[in-house]
Amino acid sequence: MNLNINLATRVYVNLKQVNYFLMLFFLICCSWMAFNLYLFASNLEQMNRYADFMSRKGSAGEEKVIPDAEYNKFLEKVKYVNSILYKRSYDWLSLLENLEQLVPSGVSLRSLDPSNQGEALKLTGTATGFPSIRKFMENLEGSKAFTEIYLTEQTIAKIDNKRKAVNFTVTCKASKS
Repeated sequence: MNLNINLATRVYVNLKQVNYFLMLFFLICCSWMAFNLYLFASNLEQMNRYADFMSRKGSAGEEKVIPDAEYNKFLEKVKYVNSILYKRSYDWLSLLENLEQLVPSGVSLRSLDPSNQGEALKLTGTATGFPSIRKFMENLEGSKAFTEIYLTEQTIAKIDNKRKAVNFTVTCKASKS
């Protein structure tokens, strides 16, 4: 046994390991501080935007007095736009479906010219002969979807030396139901 060694003067702590823990703690604290600075900056920016919004909202809340002439002009524009929207609100799909069911074989429609929201229709087509046109007219007259059906024009057209076709125009009114 060596009696010269004093155990109280010897260091038993691993200073290298303690230094690593202190360095790690320092890095964590720096990261936490950087994150808090980022949050502070973003919150400050949000507060500035909110203050800007509130100042604009407060100044926009003042009521303006609109002259009667300007108000009436605005009402005329609204009435015009509403009339356009009303014209577009017609149920074209049901009209086309009704026509599709009524056109017999031997008849092909070339054009559909609506006026007054689809109430008055001008149908132009081609048929293989007069019996096909008559069948088409009977189908239209038998339908509840169309009224006031008139054959306004018919002409014979030559397709080639052997074949002929009949071009025709029919006017009618489509019912709303």
